[in-house]
Order: sequence, then C-alpha cells, then structure tokens
Amino acid sequence: MSLFSSRSPRRFRGVHIYTSERKDKLDRLVAEAKREEQIANGETPAYTPAIASYRGKFAQNLKKADPNRKRLHPGLAIALIVVLIILWHYRMTGSFRF
Repeated sequence: MSLFSSRSPRRFRGVHIYTSERKDKLDRLVAEAKREEQIANGETPAYTPAIASYRGKFAQNLKKADPNRKRLHPGLAIALIVVLIILWHYRMTGSFRF
C-alpha cells in the first residue's frame, strides 16, 4: 500500500560520457615517472593526493537505517486508528452508540 510506505528515490549515477580510460592511465604513468625522476634527482616531489582513494569514503561512513528493523503492518495500523476513533467518540459523547 502506498499510503503507509514511501518509494525510495533513485540513486544518482554520475557516469562521465566523454572520458578516456587510456588517457587517464597515461596521465597517471606520466605523473609517476615525473615523481620518480624528482626522487632520483634528490628533490622532494610535490604532494598530490590520490583522489581515487577518497572516492566513496563519505558514503561508506554515513549511518544508514537498520534494514532489520520491524515495521508496523498496515492492517494493524488501520485497526489501531479505528480503535482510537472509537475511544475518541466515547470520550466526546459518553456512549458507544454511533
């Protein structure tokens, strides 16, 4: 029943259309070669963080809802609402007659 449950939104999948894996791999190899050359010359290479190691870390550390949590059955929720309406009517009128 859509009255008691809401549909979860679709996840965003940000796929780059115009990327070249070959070019990315080549750029990494060139950067690594430059770094090794700087080390061989006795220079201290500039620090560049590896962005790939940070991807997905934020989402992994988010606290998510417990999937094993028991939810209230819709039929039981409706029965509870009906009982509360009957008790409210008794409280207002003083009788169980409708």
